[in-house]
Amino acid sequence: MPNALGTKLYYSIGEVAELTELAPYTLRAWESEFVCLRPKRVRGKNRAYRERDIAIILLIRRLLHEERYSTRGAQQRLRNEPELIRGAIAYVARMVAVDPPSLEELTAAGLGQEIVQESPRLPRPDVQVQAAAVDSIDASASSAPDRALLKAVRKELGEILQILR
Repeated sequence: MPNALGTKLYYSIGEVAELTELAPYTLRAWESEFVCLRPKRVRGKNRAYRERDIAIILLIRRLLHEERYSTRGAQQRLRNEPELIRGAIAYVARMVAVDPPSLEELTAAGLGQEIVQESPRLPRPDVQVQAAAVDSIDASASSAPDRALLKAVRKELGEILQILR
């Protein structure tokens, strides 16, 4: 099972490729094409991606694949609109937080369903999961994917509690 976003400080290129559903060679190419994407280098060679880098990758992916920008057009848009990067970083930070943004907040920020649909491994932003409220949310989950997501979250929270004890 791949590591979920928000469980580590740094992610390898393979983990990021799996989380974003992109090939590692694409990530390496984007690193040379987009100035804003600069993962840290560990021991001089290996790339270490933070959540910030993953947010930028998801934003670039959306610009190139969903909105059909050319590479040059996406570069220009990122350069001219730095709030896009800040919004993407804030979006991912809230996704891994205990209090994810509501769908209305994402839509108001211009980050609505596009990012959610392109990255199915990330938790859905309209499902708020808090450690103390997992059981009550589980009872209200109506679809099988929601129940499966909540079961996975409960398992991960249990593992985290075991580590902390």
